[in-house]
Amino acid sequence: MAFIIHNYMLKKNLNNNRNYSYSIKEYFEKNNNSLCVLARDNNEAKYLVNELKLLLDNALISYFPDNELLPYDHFSIPESLLKNRFKIINSNIKDKNIVVSSIKNLFERFPPKNLFKSTKKYNVGSEITINQLEDIIDSLNYTKKPNVENINEYSLRGGIIDIYTPIYKNPLRIEIFDEKIESIRFFDVKTQLSNQLIDSFSITRGNLLLNEKGYIEKFINNWRQYFQDSDERYCDLFQKIKNKEIPEGIEIYFPFFFNNTDSFNKLFEDYDFIKTNDFSDYVNSYFNYIYERYEDEKDDISRPLIKPIDLFNKKNEIESFLSKVKKINAKTLQYHFNKFSDLENSIKQLEFKKNTNICLISSIENEYQKLKQKYSNVSDSIKSQYTISVIKTDPIRNIYDETNNEYFYHKEFIDKGIYDTKIDKVNKLQPPTITENIFNEGEYVIHEDYGLGIYSGLEILDINNTNNEYLKIIYLNDEKLYVPLRSIEKITSYHKKSGDKELILDSLSSLKWKSKKNKAKQRAFDHAAEILDLESRRLQSHSYVLRIDNESFEKFNNEFPYIETPDQLTAIESIRSDIKLIKPMNRVLCGDVGFGKTEVAMRASYISVFSDKQVIIITPSTVLCDQHYDSFLKRFSNFPISIQKLNRYTTSKLKEKTIDDFNTKKIDILVTTHIAFNNNINFSNVGLLIIDEEHKFGIKQKNYIKDKQESLHILYLSATPIPRTMNMVFSGLKDFSFLQTAPLNRINIKSFLKMHTNQLIKEALSREKIRGGQSFILQNDIGKMESLQNEIERILPEYKVGIAHGKLKKYEIRQVMNDFISGELDGLICTTIVEMGLDIPNANTMLIINSHKLGLSQLHQLRGRVGRSAKQGYCYFLIPSNDIPKSAKTRLESIIKYSKLGQGFLIAQEDLDLRGGGEILGDKQSGHINDVGISLYLSMLKDAINTNNSSDHRHDRCEINFYDSAYIDSNYLPSPTERLKIYKKISNTMNNKKLDDIKNNLVDRCGNMPVESLNLLNNKKIYNRIINTGIKGIKSYKDRTNFILSNALKKSILDNLLMLISKDSVRYSLTKDNKFVCKFNETDSNKRRHNVNLVLDEIL
Repeated sequence: MAFIIHNYMLKKNLNNNRNYSYSIKEYFEKNNNSLCVLARDNNEAKYLVNELKLLLDNALISYFPDNELLPYDHFSIPESLLKNRFKIINSNIKDKNIVVSSIKNLFERFPPKNLFKSTKKYNVGSEITINQLEDIIDSLNYTKKPNVENINEYSLRGGIIDIYTPIYKNPLRIEIFDEKIESIRFFDVKTQLSNQLIDSFSITRGNLLLNEKGYIEKFINNWRQYFQDSDERYCDLFQKIKNKEIPEGIEIYFPFFFNNTDSFNKLFEDYDFIKTNDFSDYVNSYFNYIYERYEDEKDDISRPLIKPIDLFNKKNEIESFLSKVKKINAKTLQYHFNKFSDLENSIKQLEFKKNTNICLISSIENEYQKLKQKYSNVSDSIKSQYTISVIKTDPIRNIYDETNNEYFYHKEFIDKGIYDTKIDKVNKLQPPTITENIFNEGEYVIHEDYGLGIYSGLEILDINNTNNEYLKIIYLNDEKLYVPLRSIEKITSYHKKSGDKELILDSLSSLKWKSKKNKAKQRAFDHAAEILDLESRRLQSHSYVLRIDNESFEKFNNEFPYIETPDQLTAIESIRSDIKLIKPMNRVLCGDVGFGKTEVAMRASYISVFSDKQVIIITPSTVLCDQHYDSFLKRFSNFPISIQKLNRYTTSKLKEKTIDDFNTKKIDILVTTHIAFNNNINFSNVGLLIIDEEHKFGIKQKNYIKDKQESLHILYLSATPIPRTMNMVFSGLKDFSFLQTAPLNRINIKSFLKMHTNQLIKEALSREKIRGGQSFILQNDIGKMESLQNEIERILPEYKVGIAHGKLKKYEIRQVMNDFISGELDGLICTTIVEMGLDIPNANTMLIINSHKLGLSQLHQLRGRVGRSAKQGYCYFLIPSNDIPKSAKTRLESIIKYSKLGQGFLIAQEDLDLRGGGEILGDKQSGHINDVGISLYLSMLKDAINTNNSSDHRHDRCEINFYDSAYIDSNYLPSPTERLKIYKKISNTMNNKKLDDIKNNLVDRCGNMPVESLNLLNNKKIYNRIINTGIKGIKSYKDRTNFILSNALKKSILDNLLMLISKDSVRYSLTKDNKFVCKFNETDSNKRRHNVNLVLDEIL
């Protein structure tokens, strides 16, 4: 591992005091050609990019990343890096420019340059048919999908085609009408809505590894020729490529797809090359490492390997090329510092030469504001000597610009030495989107009226010469039920509990379902009474009113160094509204790890303290207690607020003093653990109680707080709420805020379920160390930690690994954590102690040993401890063998399935499903839930609570029927899954403005709506107008329209109906069976809709 050690040591130094960027700027300005700068590694390359952007026009500087892979890796190049490479090679910069890259790219073999390049340019007005454009996209190796979400995908809906080509930041939406391009626009992947009109576009290949016929045949022939003694049937990669798949790790067979490949210097042959150092040591080390990796991996018969000499560029060719590349001779900076405070002292002591310009930089908002304030009013002696400016920008090393006699110093870089050198501009914040829980074809579903069946898809039926789409459900003995779209809300998923026997479907001709449903409904009413009894005391209590004026609140908010996500702002406003009422708040704040729950809690705490009331924050662990204490101290440092902590490491004497100070109101905010349940803490002046990591506390502990203090505002924080809390949320007894928008530049964590082997551990830890990162190795058995440490040190002799667990002494935990945070350790072997809130952005690989022994929510929490920066995160769920319990296998399959950012709430729902009704809601409910399914039972429970809790009942659903076609045609939206999502969305939307949003979304994605789709939306708008009015339905025929009235019809509406009858008794009448009849004599159903709306205008 000599290569890794050498690389790591250099990252500690990074030539901090050499003026490379200015020397590159000088060289660039004196020469006529574009410039390609070779840095030692990605880290140095990113620093150079940030530095050059300060000295030159930003548009002229590009970063070409290396692939972030190990030699012979099992992973593929991250999509974001591939996209960046395409963009640079396709850039149309006419002026000379600079590309910065790392030396590692010289080893890689690239496809011929023409494969990167874009095809013909297309403009608005260009003549092309939709079929011609689709043929072009197919020929470029794009994959057809219902929705475009990733590079190399396209979708087709009517006359609109969406394409995600890697040369643009956002995917394209092209609208074609009458064989001409009518509109070109970018759209947002998350919302799927257009956001920018453009005049022209180009397309390039979406992937370098091609699965079209000619390339696959070439691969197959080359593979067979090269591996004549290998059996292709045992090679999983071969079989997947043969079947036109692009699997992870395909890069190990890269040369087999092409007749010829290009080197990195060939890709940029029009550029002048310069290097920051002599890289002969690096070339030797990396070639040795390539051969070491080859020896480690070559004996796997399921994955035969190309020899290094055939997969990588030759060593002598690289050395020959580098020998001709000019080396930049950078001067050493005259003034350099190991601490930022030393720099400030030098300014104060006037140690710089007179008339020097000094630029002070921070990447953190509040640090930037502090510097700005500090140096906005310096002494006259400093003013007369120097010009000092303060800016906020990305991390850089120290720079001296000789032309302008200006020094640039970055605070975080000087103080820390290692810093996250992100260079990509942040993406625009997006509103949160919640994934629809859609049942798929072949899954079990429950129909409220008919019971358990199997969903069999959507089907169009012609009934009375009118086409409409129906949901098809199969019942016992192949009985079929066709459900009209207006009744879609009667169908819910049936979540089969892990370990259940084969389910028996209900029969359409049996009364058994009706009996099971009635029993479950009765039990729901009993259960509702029990729940309401538990909560009634809190709901009848009074809490403190916590308020703050906008100006004071804004002052605190401005200290936050990041941009709030839309979800955070919504949650903060909801909490602020809750706590200014005398009714006690009871709110759950759910959000994935790192999504900003703590900042929301801090703002709520500030409001409480501002209102002269105390705050208690209860955490499930001492480590998290310490971390929160430090975070709160730092966040509140500019405000006169007293903060203390209390945990098991607090001495008896200090514990007694802390409790006494809190009880006498000398402490504003107390951060503590469950120790708070067992001490004489006085809650009488507490305005807000925050329970962090809510899922870690037992029901007994939470009920202790609620029973003792009924008048507290309580805020629960969790990434994965426990099933009991989910039940309370579904029942409407807890308010709920959801943080689903990922922080800027966060990437989905790649998750893998793997067998535990030393080779896999070696590969995972090496990959992370090579890119300058750190790893968590989770081993929950403390007795096996030391042997694991010895094993890691044996297979990676230079790898520095520590151990952390709850039985260590306080100073030992602090020491090992400090070593890990500072970068002295490459890896940390730990227990699930790491789950509870530890934030280390440089740790981006997690290995979970014996993952089958952990719960679903716990696995999600652990995974969330990596991928907390702009880097790709990796999480390995390791198992000893495939022989693990079925329930464990189901949990692990679920954690792999829900691997996107912001899916913690979905995992909590999945956990609720997997663990079954009895465990969630008690044994009394278990049988009833298994009979009717959790979704329907919770719906019954919510109705029962509403009925018991107030005089309002849920009204029967309304039926709107104009006896015409009202559905979404498959030609307009081809994907049945997408149509089902839209149908459910329409059904669940009770606001007509939001229905207009659905319409605009569909028009944007699919083009102008056909009449039957408009009918569907207009029917729902009428439904929304009459819900809860006492009008049960509207049935409109050619000669008349019937308004079906219920006994709950509002008196004002009845009076208005009678008024209409008195005015025109020929047209309007009221029948004995409670029907208000309108005689329109109109064959056009849309005119009848118009008339119905006019009547509703009169009576509502």
